[in-house]
Amino acid sequence: MSGSSIFLLGAAGYIAGQLLVSLAAEYPSFAIRALDKDLSPSKVKQLQSFHPKLEVIEGYLADVNMIEAEAKKADIVINVSLVSDMDSINAILRGLKQRGSSGSLSTPIYIHMMGTGLLGDDAFGEFFAPRHIWKSTSKAIGLGSNACELIVEASKTGFVRTMIALPGLIYGVGPGLQRVSLPQRVFLNLASLTGHVGTFGPGRNVMNFVHLKDVASAMLAMLNGALEGKNMSEGENGFYFIASKYMISISDLGTIMGDVNAFQPRAYLKSQADPILTQVVEKVGPLEHASVRIVASAIMSSNQFCRAERLAKEFGWSPRYTESESFFESIPREVEVCVKDLGLEAAFKDAKARSM
Repeated sequence: MSGSSIFLLGAAGYIAGQLLVSLAAEYPSFAIRALDKDLSPSKVKQLQSFHPKLEVIEGYLADVNMIEAEAKKADIVINVSLVSDMDSINAILRGLKQRGSSGSLSTPIYIHMMGTGLLGDDAFGEFFAPRHIWKSTSKAIGLGSNACELIVEASKTGFVRTMIALPGLIYGVGPGLQRVSLPQRVFLNLASLTGHVGTFGPGRNVMNFVHLKDVASAMLAMLNGALEGKNMSEGENGFYFIASKYMISISDLGTIMGDVNAFQPRAYLKSQADPILTQVVEKVGPLEHASVRIVASAIMSSNQFCRAERLAKEFGWSPRYTESESFFESIPREVEVCVKDLGLEAAFKDAKARSM
């Protein structure tokens, strides 16, 4: 176990930063090769500060030959990058299956990050009482994700062990290069165009939330179980929801974010959370626009009800950081960090002036 190697995709992302810190505490001897794009000396130095045996390699998800080769060399692959990118997922699985079929001492492990957006009910911002509350004991392959189905099929070969992590709405200021979660960043990016924090539809839809550190601890619990040879759920049954019992509506989230900005001297957002107009979304650039559409349709406009029963039953996991660090106290801090990191102060000021 001490000589295990990890290939990590999405190293500069929000989840990866906390995951690397947690891995350094639990597995400081593991060699980690982390994929990222657009590297600079300062970026590499910061990433390497998170783990004592981290090596950063430059590349993109489109570099499928390199990804396949890296996966073939790794005992463990953890993917917290663009988790619906089918070409890179196929490359990972090809590499792992080659390693698993080569007679290596242990079957390689693949942990893939998705999200509870898969539970989306097409509510378009309305609240609908759930017909089904997803539990981790459910056979979640019925969710119909192409990426999930591909990963489950790979597990049936016996050459790779697969687990899929499904966190709810993640909060908490992270230690990594990306310090705030994608949904919060999308909210604020769009707010810089409108002058207020908006919702997708009326925003009455609700979802579970969970602290970033709890997401990392859940993924480590899954990894620990796999490395220790525990009788744990994998493949078709290896879906692990990561969530607390607490929920919030998207309009309430938007209002919290708007209220924070309304009382800051350098921020210029109105406090109410009103629906975002389609023409505003269309103004966002091509890459950001794709993220906005994913967040709006799969996450921010749907209801998502789940329970993390499998994590609790198999590993004794509980969302202890969610209990100790209030969501409602964290979001204002995240707004402050995000406004600064994204350089949105001037944009908010212009948006406010236009809306007056």
